[in-house]
Amino acid sequence: MSSRSLEEIYGITPAELLDAIGSRYRLEVAFERAVAEYQMAKHIAPLVGSAVDRYEFHELHGCPNFSIWLTSRKSPLRVMCRSVYENNKASRGAFLRNNKIVAYKVKTQRTSPECTKRQLYSYDHYSILGVCLGKKTGDWCDFLFARTIDLDRHPAYSDKLAVYQRLPLPEQHEKSPWYASLAELLSRIDDPVWFNSAADQG
Repeated sequence: MSSRSLEEIYGITPAELLDAIGSRYRLEVAFERAVAEYQMAKHIAPLVGSAVDRYEFHELHGCPNFSIWLTSRKSPLRVMCRSVYENNKASRGAFLRNNKIVAYKVKTQRTSPECTKRQLYSYDHYSILGVCLGKKTGDWCDFLFARTIDLDRHPAYSDKLAVYQRLPLPEQHEKSPWYASLAELLSRIDDPVWFNSAADQG
């Protein structure tokens, strides 16, 4: 990465860059995705040297964003990063009961306007899903983590994840199967059923 300033490289100030991002939807989406991935790395990095031996970030379309090597394993866990789903219409942007939001959503199909089997992820495509709640809470450090085997399956394809998963609201005490702490989730991965299936890839 060049050490030159934004002004030197692009002839644009940081403030002007932020204005450009905010006024262009696709650029804003890409920026928010990058922020979520960066914030997720900040959840993983402090665990290196304890639960985690090392990790890698991947920028490949359709692939999990991180590989995490635990100190107790040779094969990595594959980890996907997503942002909480947001839609201008409350009826689509969250789960409602009596017109009241009872859970947030995260979209777990591949990015596409269509919803075909090809766009759906298999439950064993990655081992852990991390969801950034920044769009809802305003704090882009807020995350929830879950094992993919604990997530809802698609009603028509038992080997695929449902298009949308339920996320507990921040004020809800019961968050199962989600964890607010990645360290806590990793400390409980010795479940042999999970360990020998979704986690044991590679």
